[in-house]
Amino acid sequence: MPPQPPIVRSPSHWFFGAAYHAQRDPFRWVTAWIQEYGDIFTITSPFGSATVLANPEWAHQILVERYSRYQEKSLSYIVLRMLMGNGLVTSSGDFWRGQRKLAQPAFHRRRLDAIFQMMVERSTACANQFAGAAESGEAIDVAPALSHLTLEIITRAMFSADVDGTASDVSSHINALNEYSIRLLRNPWLFLLPRKIPTPFTKADYAARTTLNRIVTGIIDQRRRRGGEHDDLLSMLLSACDEETGRGMSDDQLRDEVMTIFIAGHETTANAMCWLLYLVAQHPEIEQRLIAEIDAAWNSDRLTSGNLASFPYTRQVIEESLRLYPTIWSVGRRCGEDDEIGGHRIRKGMNIFVPIFHFHWSERYWPEPQRFDPDRFSAERRPPTEPMVYFPFGAGPRSCIGNHFAMQELIIMTAVFFRRFRFRLETGFTAELDPLITLRPKYGMRLRVLPREDGSDDGSESVSMPARIDAEI
Repeated sequence: MPPQPPIVRSPSHWFFGAAYHAQRDPFRWVTAWIQEYGDIFTITSPFGSATVLANPEWAHQILVERYSRYQEKSLSYIVLRMLMGNGLVTSSGDFWRGQRKLAQPAFHRRRLDAIFQMMVERSTACANQFAGAAESGEAIDVAPALSHLTLEIITRAMFSADVDGTASDVSSHINALNEYSIRLLRNPWLFLLPRKIPTPFTKADYAARTTLNRIVTGIIDQRRRRGGEHDDLLSMLLSACDEETGRGMSDDQLRDEVMTIFIAGHETTANAMCWLLYLVAQHPEIEQRLIAEIDAAWNSDRLTSGNLASFPYTRQVIEESLRLYPTIWSVGRRCGEDDEIGGHRIRKGMNIFVPIFHFHWSERYWPEPQRFDPDRFSAERRPPTEPMVYFPFGAGPRSCIGNHFAMQELIIMTAVFFRRFRFRLETGFTAELDPLITLRPKYGMRLRVLPREDGSDDGSESVSMPARIDAEI
C-alpha cells in the first residue's frame, strides 16, 4: 500500500495544529511547507485534515482527468454553502451537472454581446466619478468604486436594472458575509452557534443574509408573478428546462444560483481590477504600451464588441495581473474514493487543497516570477495548457462558468479607464494581501487619478509585487 503524505509538524498551534497558521497566513506557510516537505503533504486540525498538492500534473489529475472522483467540495465549501446556498460553486454530483447544463446558455457569447454596451456605459459612469479626483489631485481608495461598478454590472445583467438602487448596501452585506466566512474557517467553534437567530457573534452575518435573501427572493417572486419579456440572465434561468424531464429550476434552486452569480460575479472582478491598477500604476512603460493600444483600437470614439479582439496587449496585462494576484487563489476538493496521487495514498473523504497562487508564483514554472511582464502571455510566449501552471478561473469541467463574462468586463473597464486617465500610488501606500474567499487588498487601493495630459511618468518606483510576497515566493 502506498504511503500517506507526510504530516506538517511545525509550527503547530496547541489546539488547532498547523491548520491555525495555514488559515491565517497561507501564502507564507504553505510556501514554506512546500519547500520543506515537497509537493504533497497534509495539514491537520481537530476538525479535519487537508492534503496540499503543489505539482501541476497532480493538480491536473484532480481537477481534469479524475474530476469525477473529486467532485465533492472540501470542508471550506460548507462555509460558502451557508453564503450562496447549493449553487454551481458549492453543489456536486448529478445535481451540479444538471444545474450547470441549465445555467450554461445564460453565459453564451451571444449574451455577452447583448450586454456589451451596458458594461461600457456603467464603466464610463465610474470613470466620470474618477474625474473629480483627477481634478483635485488627491488620492482616493478606488476599491469601493470598483466594487460598486461590478455589482451594478452583474445586477443589470441579471435583473435588467440596479437592485432597487441598493447596490452600495448589497456590496456592504456581501463584504460582511465574506469576512464572517473567513472567521468561521479560522474559528471553527463558531459553527456551534445558531444561525437562524442573531447572536453577538453572528449579528452582522444574520443581517446580511436576511437582507440579501429578501432582495433576491423578492425579485424572483415578482418576476414569476408579473412575467413579461426581460432580456437578462434571470429570464434565461427562469425559462431554462431540462430537455429530458422538461423541468426547470425550483424557487430554491433559482435563489441559490442567483446568489452565487450575484456574489461571485462582482467580488472577483472588482478585486482583479484593483490589482491591475496597482500594478500598472508602478510600471509607466507598460502603461504607455497599454494606452497606445487602447487609443489605436478605439473605434471612432466608441467601444464596440466587434473590435474587442483589437486589444491583445490589454488582455495580456489582465492575464499577467491575474497571475500575480489570482482572485481565486486556491481550489478545494474532497476525495470521493480511495486514490493514489504521486505515489501517495489519498483516502476517501480527504480534503484536497490546490494552491493556485503557488503555481502562479513559483520560479520552477516562471522566469523571474515576481516581475510584472504582460509579454508572458503574448502569442509567442503564452504558456501551454499543460502542465497546468496558470488557471485563474479554475480548470476542468468545474472551471468558472463566468470566465468569458469576467474577461470581457475587465477589458472594457481597462480600456475605458486608461482612455481618460493614468494612475499612480499614493505616496507611502503599499497594498497588503487579504486572502479571504477571494484575494483582495486588505486596506483598499489608494491611487492618484491623473488626467491623461498630466499623467506622464512622475518617477514612481517600478516594483512588481509587495515586498511581503517577494520574500516568500
